[in-house]
Order: sequence, then structure tokens, then C-alpha cells
Amino acid sequence: MKIHSQATKGHLMVGITLILLSLSSLIATLILDTNILPFLVFFFGVWGGIETGRYLESWMSKRNV
Repeated sequence: MKIHSQATKGHLMVGITLILLSLSSLIATLILDTNILPFLVFFFGVWGGIETGRYLESWMSKRNV
């Protein structure tokens, strides 16, 4: 797997924002008891994890070189 070499701090900021959206969707799911919000928890959580992981992978590879 090739590391995304152009990952910037923007990827980290977007990832953190998406993870926070996922957590807020989780809280709203617990409070409102709706059916669509669990999908948003999964969607934002996975997307945020990918963006955060992309930045961290790039950062770790630059540090070890």
C-alpha cells in the first residue's frame, strides 16, 4: 500500500471534525432515538478515521526517514 505523501494538516483537521460529527450523531441517536443517525455515526466515523489515519501515516513516514 502506498502512503499518501501529500497529506497535510488539513487532512487532520477534517478528520477530527468528522470524528466530532460522528460523536455528536451518537449522542443525538441516544437522545432522539431515530433510525438515520446510526448510519451517520458509522459514515462520519469511518471517513474521519481514514482522513486522520492518512495524515498520521504520512507524518510517521516523514519522521522515520
